[in-house]
Amino acid sequence: MDRNPKLSLTEELQAAIAIVRIGLDRIRDAACRTEDIGPHAAGLQALYDPANLSAGVLAAVADVIGTINMSMSDVDHDDIERVTELLDEAQGTAQDSTGERIRHALDLLEPLLQRCEECGKQQPDVQVMADPFSTALYPDEPNHRQIPLCPPCATKRFEES
Repeated sequence: MDRNPKLSLTEELQAAIAIVRIGLDRIRDAACRTEDIGPHAAGLQALYDPANLSAGVLAAVADVIGTINMSMSDVDHDDIERVTELLDEAQGTAQDSTGERIRHALDLLEPLLQRCEECGKQQPDVQVMADPFSTALYPDEPNHRQIPLCPPCATKRFEES
C-alpha cells in the first residue's frame, strides 16, 4: 500500500492511531452503556474471540507486529536478530497471553449470559424482548410474553408470524 504523499509519515501514523482510538472508544462505549453482562462480554470478544482467533483487535495488533517484524528481517544490522526476537515475543504476548486472560474472563462470564429460548445458546447478544411472533400477529395487544432471544431466532420468530 502506498503512503499518501500529502501526509508525512508522522502525520499518517498519527491519523491511523486516531482511527484506532475511535474504534476502541466505540468498543468501550458499546460494552459499558449498560450493566448487562452481554454487552461487556461482546466487547471482550471484540478484543479477543476464542472461537475465531484471527478476529478481534488483539489479532489485528499481533498481525501488524508480525508483519513489521517480517519486513525488518532483511535489515542488515548487528542487533536485528534481537529486535526480531523481541517482536516475536510481543506478537505472542498481544494475542496469546492477553487473549488467554480474556478467554478465561469470558469463560467465567458465560454462566451469567442469557440463554436463547429458541436455540438454547448462551451468548452476549441474547436479549429479553416481547415475543416477536405474538407482537407481529397481535400488534394492539399491550402485554406480550417477554422471552430471551438471540437476533437470528428473534428474526425467525417474526418471519414465522
